[in-house]
Amino acid sequence: MSGLWTLTDKLVASLAFLLATGYAVAPVRELVVAGVGGLLAPLSVWLPFSALIVVLGGASGVTSALARAVVRDGDRAEQARDRVEQLRDRITEADGDVDPAVQEEISSEMFTALAENLRPAAYSAAVSVPAFIWLRWAFAAPAAAVAPAAVVLPVVGTVAWSAAVIGPVKLWLVWYLGASLSTGALARRGLARLGLS
Repeated sequence: MSGLWTLTDKLVASLAFLLATGYAVAPVRELVVAGVGGLLAPLSVWLPFSALIVVLGGASGVTSALARAVVRDGDRAEQARDRVEQLRDRITEADGDVDPAVQEEISSEMFTALAENLRPAAYSAAVSVPAFIWLRWAFAAPAAAVAPAAVVLPVVGTVAWSAAVIGPVKLWLVWYLGASLSTGALARRGLARLGLS
């Protein structure tokens, strides 16, 4: 990826990887929790906790849409995919007699397409990983008393944030993913209208 990613891309990917170690490494997790908690402190005064989850999910969704529109070189990825298809057609026509240079070019073009698709993922992860780590901590650290135990939902009534919705999937995770996916879709639609995607 050295020729495909800029220095900024590599730094952001390294940061995202370092932050992701917070899932398993306690000192990193504590730094992430303190940092995100510090950023959310002013919001927590004015917003209910359910809205904080929406803000975190929304930030992840918008970052993902923006990174995909701004960072990803869609033309380069599409050209790489088209070239792979052309080369595969040549292999099919060659009836199994594959030139090693063609195989190498296929690998190179597939790598180019993969690298272009991973670039926005690195930027998105730099936002979503800390948000997710903080939320996991907020619901798993009752001693901290950060998250309320339950939320009142229309029709359903009072439901614990830690209640399983489907299998091991908890209500707070569904809430976060819903906010992330919906705001990401709205952001992509808005960027498309502006001609940026």
